Amino acid sequence: MYDFMEYCLKRFYQTSGWNEENQYSNLCSWSRALLDFYTPKGLSLVVSKLPTPYFKPSYTLTVLPTLNGSLGYLYTSRELDIGTSATVDFQDLIDRFRIIMDEPHKKKHINHQANPDYLLYGRMFFPGARMEAMYVRRISEHLQYLVTAVNTPKAYSAPQIAMQLQYDVGKWCSECSYTSDDGLLGLRALYNFGQPTSTGQWSVGTELYYGTLDKSGGMSMGLRYRTLKASNAPPISFTYTLNPIVGHMSTSYVAKVSEELALCSRYDFSMYSYESDLAFGFEYRTKKPSIETESENGVITLTADRTEKLEGLIKARWGFVKGLALMWEGRFKKTLFSLGLTADLKSTSPIRTIGLEIQYFS
Repeated sequence: MYDFMEYCLKRFYQTSGWNEENQYSNLCSWSRALLDFYTPKGLSLVVSKLPTPYFKPSYTLTVLPTLNGSLGYLYTSRELDIGTSATVDFQDLIDRFRIIMDEPHKKKHINHQANPDYLLYGRMFFPGARMEAMYVRRISEHLQYLVTAVNTPKAYSAPQIAMQLQYDVGKWCSECSYTSDDGLLGLRALYNFGQPTSTGQWSVGTELYYGTLDKSGGMSMGLRYRTLKASNAPPISFTYTLNPIVGHMSTSYVAKVSEELALCSRYDFSMYSYESDLAFGFEYRTKKPSIETESENGVITLTADRTEKLEGLIKARWGFVKGLALMWEGRFKKTLFSLGLTADLKSTSPIRTIGLEIQYFS
């Protein structure tokens, strides 16, 4: 389940008309959602308030295994319709298999130059007083930049700052980045073949990076095929990524076999050490049962709109390297919860972590 601040960022992208799925960094987003999901550790409580459509504070408290927490604030230039934890669309709040494509014919025209959109976010963690901040600003319809910073007082070093400049025209998207801690310069690009109305779409991308401090560089490249939302074909995705410098390659396959079930497999291989890993995963969506209503004439009907609301998600992953991971995400009355577990079945003490996270915002 997304952190509340992360969910607000994604809602900001949707409201301002930015398609983050068109970036090279999200080339394997479908397989990552099914195989690299985060499981909570210990017992955590997240409470957020919605005092205005522009300003939103959030408080996090973790009581197990250690006591720590955070205090964060977020401000946007554009109204964000977040809803409450009891009414928010559960499908938008969880990291899951989803088909998100930019549909230009449904996209509203927004004059970003006359009314620039921006998001400002800051959070302090305790104990330790570590701080993180983010600033996102749309320059035009196709251009935006993002600045993030992390400062750890006890590290006795300068804050770590990362900057990204992103340019997206739909057919292709490019990204320029720089990080201050290691002086890393990066350039990413993704190009889509075919038309948005076709059955499927091929995408090819690459990444080049160079470290100005250690005078070393590298690159990676990737290929993706997936069916589109506008087609009637079953949703599938195939990806292949290669990093020739470190000799790592990965291939994944994702398929939605029914309205409730999605499956995924991924194979990683190192050409230099011959080490490999094979992982499988699935997610199963549970829906709220239909509600029977009886009219004055005695006719019983089912409220179909209630059956379409996703109210729960079960995830499972197993791999030779990372072992087993299970997670159940859902809504109970006015609260949202994530219950997770990781285990190593080859160990005499198989349970690695177990945790419960509860979110409430209103």
